[in-house]
Amino acid sequence: MAARPLTFSIVIVSLNGRERLAMPLDALRRCDPPADEVIVVDNGSSDGTSDFVREHYPEVLLVRAPHNLGFAGGNNLGLLNASGDVLVLLNDDTEPETDWLAPLHAAFHDDPRLGIAGVRLLYPDRQTIQHLGGTIEPNGLTKHLDYGATLDEQKVHEPLDADYVTGAALAIRRQTVREIGLLDAGFWPIYFEEVDWCERARRRHWHVRVYPASTVIHHESQTTVKMSRRFLTMYNRNRLRFLLKHRRGRALLRAVRAEARWLAGHRPWDNFWPLALAYAWAVLQWREIEDVRRREGLA
Repeated sequence: MAARPLTFSIVIVSLNGRERLAMPLDALRRCDPPADEVIVVDNGSSDGTSDFVREHYPEVLLVRAPHNLGFAGGNNLGLLNASGDVLVLLNDDTEPETDWLAPLHAAFHDDPRLGIAGVRLLYPDRQTIQHLGGTIEPNGLTKHLDYGATLDEQKVHEPLDADYVTGAALAIRRQTVREIGLLDAGFWPIYFEEVDWCERARRRHWHVRVYPASTVIHHESQTTVKMSRRFLTMYNRNRLRFLLKHRRGRALLRAVRAEARWLAGHRPWDNFWPLALAYAWAVLQWREIEDVRRREGLA
C-alpha cells in the first residue's frame, strides 16, 4: 500500500506586519504544490494585522497572541495549532517561489530520518545568496554557507548536511518536534532559537539538511538593525545561552579558547558594552539554563 502523502502546515508569525504579509500570503496562493494549511500568528500587533488577514485571506487560520511572545513563543503558538505532518516556519518578509514546496515534499518522503530542512534564501535581487545552511564555530558564532555569492558563483547545488538552517524558512517533521520539544522561548525575543532546535535534533540523530532546489526570497525587513548595539547585545546573549546549553567539558573549554582568540582578533572594544552585558547576563542565567538542560534531556 502506498504511503499517505505528507501534509504541510505553514506558520507565519507577524508583529505589526500588515504591510508585509501580502507578500508571503499571495505567494503561497500561487504555490504548486500548495500548502495544506497556512497559519498566521498575530504576535501582539497594534496595526490591524488581524483585521487585514481576516478580510483579505479568509482561508488562513488566524491565531492571536495576547502580547509579543518573541520569535520562539509566537512560532510555538502556531505549531500548537497546526495539523500537518511537516511544519514550516516562514518569516512574514519572505516570498516563496511557486515550486518551493516540491523539493521539501520529496525530501521528507524519501528520508524518514530527515528532521529539519532548510532552503536557499536569496536577497530581493534574486541573484545574491543569503543562506544555504550554516555552520557553528566553536564559540557559537554562526556562518551562512555561500553567503553573498551570486547564483553563478553558488557552490552548494545538492542537498547538504548543515549544522543549522535559518528559521526564516525552516521545515520540521512533526515527529521530530514530539521528540525534541518546541522552540526554547528562553531565546527571547530573537536569535539562536533555530540553531538550538537544529542542535537538539542532531543530538537525537535526526538529519538537518539544506535543499538548494527550494528557493525563497527574503526581504529581511527587520526592526533590529544588524550590528547596532541592540542587535549585538541580543545576538551575543543568546549565543552564550546556546553555548551554556550545549557545550560541556572539553567542548566548553574549546569554546572559551575560541572566544579569547576571537576577542583578540576582532577589536572587541568596538562593541564592549554589548559583550559585557551578554557575559553578565550569562552568569545571572546559569541556573535557569541548567534547569532547561535537565528538562530537555541535555544534562
